[in-house]
Amino acid sequence: MLYNDSKIFLDTYLAIYRKNMTPGAVISYGTLNYHETVALGSITDDSDILTTKDTYYDLASVTKLFTSISIQILSRKGLIDLNKPVTYYLPEFSNLSNITIFQLLTFTVPVKTEGRIDKANDKDEAEKILKTVSFNKNDNGNRPYTDIGAMVLKYVIEKVTGKTFYEFVNENILVPSNMNSTKVNFDNSELVNLAPTGGNGFYYKDGNYRINNVNLGECYDEKARIMGQKEGILSGHAGLFSTANDMTNLAICLLNEQILNGDELVHMADNYTGNMAKGIQYLGKLCYSKNPVQVDSEIYHPLSGRSFASAGWTGTQLTIDPDNKIFYSLLSNRSNNRMTFIDDSKKGFVGTTLWGKKVITLPNGKEMIDASKFAWDRDEDLVYPAIDLAIKLSFLEEIYNIKDQDLVYKIRRIEK
Repeated sequence: MLYNDSKIFLDTYLAIYRKNMTPGAVISYGTLNYHETVALGSITDDSDILTTKDTYYDLASVTKLFTSISIQILSRKGLIDLNKPVTYYLPEFSNLSNITIFQLLTFTVPVKTEGRIDKANDKDEAEKILKTVSFNKNDNGNRPYTDIGAMVLKYVIEKVTGKTFYEFVNENILVPSNMNSTKVNFDNSELVNLAPTGGNGFYYKDGNYRINNVNLGECYDEKARIMGQKEGILSGHAGLFSTANDMTNLAICLLNEQILNGDELVHMADNYTGNMAKGIQYLGKLCYSKNPVQVDSEIYHPLSGRSFASAGWTGTQLTIDPDNKIFYSLLSNRSNNRMTFIDDSKKGFVGTTLWGKKVITLPNGKEMIDASKFAWDRDEDLVYPAIDLAIKLSFLEEIYNIKDQDLVYKIRRIEK
């Protein structure tokens, strides 16, 4: 099978080694019959430990995909009725008596808690705050994406199964998908192969800034940390770590309809929230749907309308196209020693080098790379070229009538 893959290697090379969008990245893409993994850079800017298909990355909000899959498995088995109110399963969440499981699964109701979970002193306090969750009557619904729904659904899963959320995920998703390296916490011996996510900066309108420090082995999301990630307790919205090899296995398992059935898979991306006229995000079942405007879409437009994606703050993404049997996975740590938020009033201080690297100097004189627009910048350099190639592979497979499931797996490193 012949194809031209020069563009993906040029674009990814420039993104990592010239623009320094992230210290490193591992990209997997392909079809049921052929997939490839491209590894670039190192786990940190100054590390000599190169990324590989087995480098651990913090999935961040991609964890929500595992919550969505779990809820749908339990619904299929008759253990969860999506149309029941949350309080049917969790009476202690007394303010959710008029909100259904389905509404939390699809981001279709605005919710709020009385207090910030990420400011709690410990897990007990965090859970008490979470149980105050209620309908937010002051929310106009323009920003429907939230962590709260997935956090609550984790407790529904535990209630109906009598297992911890991680135990259920492991038995019903990780083991069937051969995701042998996906986990919540780490032994000290494993930390050497973990890409750090901390050290990122926030630059505010008033001129103040802060650097977010995260210990190696802890997930980036503060709510998931407080809820017990370091002790192996998985939250519904964040907290999983995985590798490119495992994410590839998950994608293949999904495309083969081994975890979700065909009906569940093609309806993952049904849009429940999006409104183009109002500029509201297009969201499916704890995932992104295809927005008609490409710049606002997590789904690349050449993919089918049934495609869905899950993305994480740390620089991760998984895209599945059930119709064309194509997948794409990006694992990176763009939050490591980079600015992840810069107020619009401070954007004028960002300079761009000849190769496209964005740099800003903080009031203390410290120079940092600007990764605040990574979710947009990554598309042209790290997402579209790989998906374009996967589409070409799918087309060639159709022409040559390649139907066997004996996967050809190639791993490449791109060096400076």
